[in-house]
Amino acid sequence: MNPANQMIKRIIKLLPVLIGSSVLHAQNYQGKIVNIKENGLHQIVLSPDVIAATHNNTDFIRIFDSKHNEAPYIVRNGNFKKSDFRQFPISSRNIIPNVVTSVIISNENTVNLDNLTLKIANTEIEKKYNISGSNDQKEWFGLVDNQIISGLNEPGKTSVKKNFSFPLNNYKFLKFDFLDKNSLPINVLEAGLEYDNVVANAKNALQNFEQKITTDKNSKQSIITITFPNEQVINGISFDILSPSFYQRDARILINKSRVYKRKTENYREEFVAFQIRSKRNNQFGFPDLFTKELIIEINNQDNPPLDITKINLFQFQKKILADLKAGETYTLDINPQLSAPRYDLVNSGININQNYPDATITDLKETDHSTHPETGKAFWQTPFFVWACIIIAIVIIGFFAMGLIKDMNKKAE
Repeated sequence: MNPANQMIKRIIKLLPVLIGSSVLHAQNYQGKIVNIKENGLHQIVLSPDVIAATHNNTDFIRIFDSKHNEAPYIVRNGNFKKSDFRQFPISSRNIIPNVVTSVIISNENTVNLDNLTLKIANTEIEKKYNISGSNDQKEWFGLVDNQIISGLNEPGKTSVKKNFSFPLNNYKFLKFDFLDKNSLPINVLEAGLEYDNVVANAKNALQNFEQKITTDKNSKQSIITITFPNEQVINGISFDILSPSFYQRDARILINKSRVYKRKTENYREEFVAFQIRSKRNNQFGFPDLFTKELIIEINNQDNPPLDITKINLFQFQKKILADLKAGETYTLDINPQLSAPRYDLVNSGININQNYPDATITDLKETDHSTHPETGKAFWQTPFFVWACIIIAIVIIGFFAMGLIKDMNKKAE
């Protein structure tokens, strides 16, 4: 075949790829935000369908009101800390003027303690203090002696919380003696145990996937193929196993990959994560984001009978966004893969992301034409018009040089 004709054929084959990639890149989605019952911050759970539409990139999300004004948002995901305060009653206060202020805290349940937090009214005073323990408020035993507490003034508040550490004990009563020789007493308002609860991120169960389980007798493996209609973010898997009663099997998750080798595309499978399935365990395994349409699970049975797996569960770590919304306003959530990360000052405004906020919900998520909303925050070179213009110009240039090459080849042939 004439080399020039070969080149023309390659160009023709390349055009659908260019056009197809441009169309794919321009896929936009839009949904409605409902259930806004009051003004203020709302938390919006991003469903697996929304995450899939964003291709696991929340930078593509924008929230618009009815006048097409952007509503800033921040993403909330991962584990977070929730501060709790367990109050212990103050059983007595005793002040000996110019000598000491004694505050006795009751630990009636004899909880093992190595610290307590006192809420103290603001003051600029520094205090020396001693801590002792007792089970009858008659005989006291030393825990901490001649320590200094300072920094008892918190701007913007009328009180400050200070943590006091001491050796682990379970005395029924703890006494704090604040020495008043050189200053007036301080005002202890409350006592308690302050701690952070690490709250694990909630999970969304993934639905609408197909699974096929086969057994390879030669390799002594059970092979499970799981397929979704579209790519999904997967963060974990669990197995419900009926029998046998006792087992321990090595397993791994494989994902399909492709690479170009010697001008040919090769398909292969790559191990993503490995784990061990064991009896008397919950057999739930988490892993980093896996964004895929299909995954393969291999279970090594060795000489044992295959596991009777009654159900496979897949889940995705829940992602939420916090947005400042108004009751009675109409909001839409747009997903545009041509947008870059927004820059909202809400992220640095000092809001407490661990607080519980009212829930709003995304409904009616649909694929839309990119022109449904004007594109905001985007340079000209990021627009579809610019992309198409470049493709057309490239076609014209390639065609011009191809025609010239054909003419040269024809002249040489003559």
